[in-house]
Order: sequence, then structure tokens, then C-alpha cells
Amino acid sequence: MKDRKYLYLALVLGLLLHGTNVFFSFESTYDAFVHIFFADHYAEDWFSSWDQRWYTGFTITSYPPLVHHIIAASSFIVGLKGGFILWSILITLIFLRGVYEFSKLWVNETAANWAVVLAVFSTSFSEALHIFGQLPSITGIAFLLNACPELYKWIRTKQTAYLIMGLLFLGVTTSAHHVTTIFGLVFFIFPVLGLAVIDNAQEKKGEGNIHLPDFFKQAIKDIPRVIFLSISIVFLTVFLIFPYWYWSKTDPITQVPIPHGSRDSFIEVLSSGLVFFVIPWGIMLFFLPFLFRSIFLKRNIFMGISIVLLFILGTGGTTPIPKMMLGENAFNILTLDRFTYWGTILALPFFGLFFSKIYDRIINTNNSSATLLNKILFYSLGVLVLASCMFTVNFRFFKNTQPDKIDIEPIVRFLHIDKHYQWRYLTLGFGDQMAWLSANTKALSVDGNYHSVRRLTEMTSRAVERLENAKYLGNEGIEALRQFLTQPEKFNLKFIFSNDKFYDPLLYYTGWEKVQSLDNNIVVWERLDVPQLSSALPAKEIPYYQSVMWGVFPLTTLFLCFIFWIISFWRRQEKPSWSSLCLQGKTGSLRYTMPVNASYVLIVLIGVIAVSLRGIYQNNDRTSPENLVKAYFNALDFKEFEKAYSLYDPDLRPPIDEYLVHLSLKSGILASYAKLEGLSILDTKEWRKDSIAVQVEAQWLTSLKSFTSTHELMMKKEGMFWNLIPEKISPDIPPDQMIDIPEVGRFKQGKRKLNSTDILHEDILDRPEVIVTHSTLINHEGVYSIVGKLSNVDDVPAFVIVDGAIFNDAGEEVLRYSVTDKMKKHLAPFESTPFRIDFKDIGQTQGLDSLVDISSHKLYVRTMATPFESYSSIGLRKLKLADGEVTGEISNTGARLVVIPQLLISYYCDNNPNPIWVEELYLPEGIAQQRASSFSYALRNVEPIDIIEYVKEKNVYINGLAQSESVYTNRASKLIVRSRLLPTNTSDCKIELKENVFTASIYTE
Repeated sequence: MKDRKYLYLALVLGLLLHGTNVFFSFESTYDAFVHIFFADHYAEDWFSSWDQRWYTGFTITSYPPLVHHIIAASSFIVGLKGGFILWSILITLIFLRGVYEFSKLWVNETAANWAVVLAVFSTSFSEALHIFGQLPSITGIAFLLNACPELYKWIRTKQTAYLIMGLLFLGVTTSAHHVTTIFGLVFFIFPVLGLAVIDNAQEKKGEGNIHLPDFFKQAIKDIPRVIFLSISIVFLTVFLIFPYWYWSKTDPITQVPIPHGSRDSFIEVLSSGLVFFVIPWGIMLFFLPFLFRSIFLKRNIFMGISIVLLFILGTGGTTPIPKMMLGENAFNILTLDRFTYWGTILALPFFGLFFSKIYDRIINTNNSSATLLNKILFYSLGVLVLASCMFTVNFRFFKNTQPDKIDIEPIVRFLHIDKHYQWRYLTLGFGDQMAWLSANTKALSVDGNYHSVRRLTEMTSRAVERLENAKYLGNEGIEALRQFLTQPEKFNLKFIFSNDKFYDPLLYYTGWEKVQSLDNNIVVWERLDVPQLSSALPAKEIPYYQSVMWGVFPLTTLFLCFIFWIISFWRRQEKPSWSSLCLQGKTGSLRYTMPVNASYVLIVLIGVIAVSLRGIYQNNDRTSPENLVKAYFNALDFKEFEKAYSLYDPDLRPPIDEYLVHLSLKSGILASYAKLEGLSILDTKEWRKDSIAVQVEAQWLTSLKSFTSTHELMMKKEGMFWNLIPEKISPDIPPDQMIDIPEVGRFKQGKRKLNSTDILHEDILDRPEVIVTHSTLINHEGVYSIVGKLSNVDDVPAFVIVDGAIFNDAGEEVLRYSVTDKMKKHLAPFESTPFRIDFKDIGQTQGLDSLVDISSHKLYVRTMATPFESYSSIGLRKLKLADGEVTGEISNTGARLVVIPQLLISYYCDNNPNPIWVEELYLPEGIAQQRASSFSYALRNVEPIDIIEYVKEKNVYINGLAQSESVYTNRASKLIVRSRLLPTNTSDCKIELKENVFTASIYTE
């Protein structure tokens, strides 16, 4: 008991530190809710291998189940979150016990005591638990550490009990996280087996030093056991999770690699270097000379090789070496932070040895050289260890790792009202909390939080991890999301829960309607006329025997492991002591390594301080015009308006209230829905002493398209620092103080009689009649498109969905797609709109032109009666055409704020009364009531266009019926055609402009 008192101290400290903090940190981690979702699946149906709730269904055997089984079993008593917390606490204790036993293989008892205490404050373990939430990985490494001493004892003593205990530990490791077993065999177990062979050779040699012939002689004797053990480990790894290997072999998934910060160059992306390298190594970075001196002693040579390899692999894309070692395919699939994590765990014994030697030399000695300064330095090192751990544990307070906590109850209630669960849903801006929502409802999502199992081509063809955070992946993410929003019928996707208004423009212009705002401020968007899910969805269950293996073997292995572990305590007195098994060799003297390590630390500290001070000065917001520009635009991008205000000259800036009011009057897609992507300084001119004018070009990402805006910032220098000079605000005063505009109000009742059944037949409204007046299949610049025009010929507003299909010469359908934002989807009675469908946004269309000959097309139009009517108090004025550019103004004469103005530009060429090309133009700024906004559009030469086919009326289907059978075609021909402009650069073409605006009430915007 006495020799383990520091282990017990470490266990208590682990309970106090990690056991208490995990209650508050796990919800903000990246992976916790994913594992809770898997656990919920097992809690609902233990032996089922298929879950419909993500990606239109996926195989649950794609992840080893042990941790999920434990959480699921615990959930019947303490709930899913409680199960996660309880296992986190228990595995922390098992991990600390493993560190203690593993350390005694390499260092003496005193150093092992230090190692286990320092393991409590390990930044890599803290990061894995409190930032990443990687409970399966932690479970795997905890049992792997406990397995290594047992395998060492088996090689040394040949007692079968040690082999059984070690294999049981490894069985649990495999059942929790198979990757840990696979790489652990190389980086953990083989070094331990090599150590056992060295100690066997040393024991036979006696007091003398062993050499290579002695080692090889002993290795030949021990190699049968090593081979047997390796085969046993491979067999366990395959057998215990055989359904996983069966799934990966028989049903492989090919997809574009997903970017991960651990593969970045840590020099170029400092944030990735901090999270995936600096934080895991932590204070250990200061004792690297001692570490490398210790691990390359004769007895530790195999451990040294492992740590060096892991250290190099953990550097990610900083050097080309990791990619050369792993190969490009493995490099792009694996997350390389795992290697850093394992390397820090292997270094813990020597970290303990380092502290042990310093303590004996400085504190636990009567030597007069142990001055007060030395003691202060030692205790300061301890404080740094504690501080780095506390920083890591509380990292969420320094940087948001997740959106603010979302109350999911209102969403769950909404999904169960009126059987909304009969359609799929999608979340936007939820972060990893989307997995917690999925765990609390049976409703199905088209998205998911485990990209390794998805099969939808729209996802696997793009480097996008999740749709819900598409904006963080730039245009690649937005285009992936656009495919689902444009053709939701394909996925039975009807509802979107948005926690980020960044996506609002894309939702509106792809035909989604804002339904309501829930009690938790989540906005619900709905797409009309989406078919319900089938009552019998396809599922791919594994064979029955595999379901039994998957559901029984992992927990059985864990149960047997604990039983044998308990029995081993009863046999403790019969075991050889560590002193007789572990033949401790030289551990390295501080006499030579301490000065080297101290010099290294001093150089590193001086370098860090110098670089930090230089960086602080150079990155100060006011030390240069470039820094001031970046600071100002970043403040606007993150809505830190007080900071932006502080960058103005204190003597010239207006009162802050006036500044904030001015900002609040700005609307539009750039002001409200954009994310800053980049800045470029185009020109700098000096217009007064110590004053300059800076021309800035800003690149913005929005959910609709990328924008580039140009700004002129005036600034002046005072002393060492620069300040912005406020621009003059030109007043734009509307003519009237109050305006009264009568409007036609419409309301769609839905169910007129309250009931819990489906909508009755008499409550269903007739679909409005529309007519496609023209449609042409073209090939323009290698892309197939359908361009046309349609009209609402009914007396009620219509929501219109247009799908196009293209066919080859054999009449086989090649592709089907829907209109995106190149059409007005809400049409007033007798209103017309052009449209264009492009067949290039789908992953499988690459090389389409060279693979097949497209010869014909069909249109499928569906309509729904809707109370929503497009805003009509908008008009064009001051139109001019000069030098191939159309300029003018869009005026807002109504009572609504136009948030995003859009113009649809139709090209009419060769006296053809029908459009052959359609483009869209978005204005970056909104238009307030009784105001106007100018626009300019550079005309393009749309020719040559290869016209493939004009559509036949029998190939146009309106609400399922051929248009050739419609009686409304004559009504469409009587609609008034608007005037067109005649461009000067191409006299044989004309254009038509049509407004399509996104509006909002100024009181709710």
C-alpha cells in the first residue's frame, strides 16, 4: 500500500480535476454528442446494425461499439449524458493506473510516482477529454497502457496468466478503438517486447553490459513467443470486431478526403499548430533534450525510436516527412494529432524521471547549492504544469468550440406536431449539437456527424464534413449545401432548422419559406410540395450471427477483463516483484543533461519572448495602415462594433450612439449575411502630412456567391500609431414621414377542422395553373443548360418548382436537376419569370459532354397555392446603356425593407421572341423604404450558344399532366411582354430585366 500512495494521490487528484470538470466541459467538446448518438442507437435496439437517422441510413458497425455499449447500458439508470460522464470518470482512473504501471517498465518507482501525478495534469489527456471528447480513444489508450506490463511479464516469466490478462486488456482496447490497437502494436507493444528481450539478455549476462550478439541470441529464443503474441493480437483485432472488417471489405466507401487541421503546416496555420502540437506537448517541450537523452540509452532504444517517429508524424504538413512515411492516401485519411497524443503518453515516464531528478537535486537534499532561487524555479515549473492543464481544461472559455447551447426541446416538439417526422430535416449552425438533437428524436436528417459512413454522392464528391457548417468550407461547402436545398424532393427534405442567418439568402432564393421562430430562437424553414418518406425505408442489416457478435463480444470482453483483474489482486503475493523483473539501467545524469536542457529552455524562452514581443508590436491594430485595415474589417466581420469604433480618431469620431445608429441603417447581403474571406490593399496615397488614403479590396463569402467590394479609408498617424478618419455621411432623406400603402392580404387555413389525422381532401387547394411559354436545351461553354420562360395564368399566387431532365440519343435519362436561384419562384397572378437550369453542379457531371450525346430534354413543373406573394412595390428607373454596360436604379416605393435585391437578366437574340440565356445579378446593399439603389451590369457576349432542342409541349409536364392537354396556353400568350433594351456591342441581341427581391419588415429585421 505504501509504495502506491502516490498512485492513490493521483487517482484522487484525477477525480477532483477531471471528474468535476467533465460535467461542464463535455457538451462543448467536438465528439461527445456523436458517441452519445451511437449509444442512443444501442439503447433503442441493441442488436440493430442500421440507423436511418443520418445520411438516408448508414451502417452502425462502422465504429467499434464498446464505449457506446457502456453509455447505452448506463443510460437506463442515469441517462445518456450521465453515462458519458460516468465512463469518463472511470476511464480517467484506469488511464492513471495504466500510466503508473507502464512507467515502472522504464523508470524507477519514484519516477513512476512522479509520472502518474504529472499524468493528471497532462495537457494531451486534458485536450482529448475536455476539448475533443474522444472517449473511445481515451479508453483504448488506457487499456493499452495496462496491457503492456502484462505482456512484458509474460515474456519475462512465461506465466500464462499474464498473457491472458494482457490479451484481455487488448481485447477491450480493440472493442473501444481499433486504431489504437493497430498502431499501438507498433508504437507501444513492440518496444515493450523489445525491452523484455533486452532484460532477459541482461539477466543472463549478469552485471556486465550486453551487446548486440547478446541481444540477438536472446531474441532468437524469445521470437516464438513474440510471433505467437502478434498473431494472437491480430486474431483478437479481427475476431472481436469482425462485423466492422466485414463491412469495410464488402461495402467500401470512396470519397474526397476531408481537410483536417492536423495536416496543416503549423508554421503557416498557427492555430492548428497550437491545438494539435503545442497544447498536447505542453510543458514537455521544455525538457526535450533530457527526453531524447534518456530514450536513446541502450535499454530504452526501442522506446526512443517510437517517440521520435510519433513526434515527426505529429508535425502534420509542416514537413513532407509524415506524408512520405504514411503515403499520400493514409496521410489524407488519418488525423495526425493521434500521433502527437500517443507520443506524449509514451514520454510521461521520462517526464516523471525529469521531475524526480530535479526534486532530488534541488529540494530533497541538504546540499547548500539548493538555493532559494533553485527552489523557486522548481515550484515555478510545477505552477506552469498546473497552469497549462487548467488552460486546456478551460479552453472553451478562451475560444468557442461550439455555438451557444441550444435547447432542443422546442425542435423535438415541432418534429412531432402534425407528423413532421414523416419528412427529413436539416440543421444549420448547430455544430456538434446536431447529434444531440438526433439522439432525442426519431425524425431523420439528411446530414450527419460521422462522415466516414455517408454514401450520398452529393457529399462524397466534395471535401465537406457536414452540411450544417458549410460556410466554414467556403464555396465548396456552399455548393454542396445548394444541391440539397435545390432538389429536396430527392431526399424528402422538408424542414430546415437554422441557427445562423448567414444561410437565409440561399434558403430564400432556392425556394424555401420561413415558417416560424421557435421558443429557442431557432428559425424553421419549409419547402412546399416535398413528398413524404416511404413507410418502408431500405435498410442494409448485417447477418444475424454478426449482430450477435457485435452486441455481445465487446461487453463480454470487458466483463472478463475486470474479473481476471480482480483475481490478479488475490494472487499479488505470488507475483515476482517489479524489482526482480524490471532491470533498471542507466537513466541519464543531470550533471550533463541539466546544463544542456537549461540552455535549451533559456534559448526557447528568449526566442518565444522575442518573437511574441515582435509579434505583439507588428500585429498591433494601429502600428501600420495594413494592421489598421485588417483590424477594422475583422471587427465589422465579427460584429464587434465597439472595437471598430475605437479605431477612429478620438477627436474626429462621432458619439458611439450615432455611429451604431448609422451602422444599423445599413442593410443588404454584405452588411448582414457575409463572411470576410480576404483583404487586399490596392493603393496608398498621401493627401496630407501624416495622413493617407488607402484603397482596399475586400473579398466576401455569402451563401449566394462571392463578392468583392472596394473601399477608401482615410487615416492619419499620431506618434507611432494610426487612426481612422470617419467618412462623411451623405444624408438620404425620403420625401414622406409616413406612407400608407394598401395591400392584398392572403392566409392559407390549412386544416379548417382541428384533428390529429392527416389533412382532409376538402382542405386541399387546387394547384395553380402555369404555362411554360418557352424552353430550350443548349450547350454553352461545355455546360448543358435549359433556358426558358413560364407564366402563372391563375388568379392566385403560385409557388413554382421546375425540374429539368436531359436524355441521350437512346431516350435514356442521364441527369435531372432543379432551378437554383436563376428564377423567381413566387409568382403573382399572371406574372412571368425566366429560368435557367445548369447541369454542372452535381459531382457526377464531370466530363459529361465527352461521355454521352445529349439530344433532348423534358420539364416537370409543380405548383402550390401560397399566401406568400412577391413584393411588387419595386421598379427600375434611370436605365442607361453605354460602353457595353447597363446602369440604372432600383427604387423601393413600398413599405418594406428590401434586404437583398436581385435582377434576372434575359438575353433575346436573332429576333427570337424567347430567351436563350438567363443570368442573375445581386446588389450588395439593401434598399430602404422610399429610397433607391444604383446598379451596373456589364453585358456579356453569350454567343456562341449551341441550341440542341426546343422543347415539345408533350414533353412539358405541369403538375403531372402534359402541357399539350392544357386549356390555358392561349391565356399565357396574351400576357404583356415588357420592353427590352438594345445593347450597342451586339446589335442582334436584346435583354430584359426582372426584379426578384428578398424583403423583411424593418421592425423584425
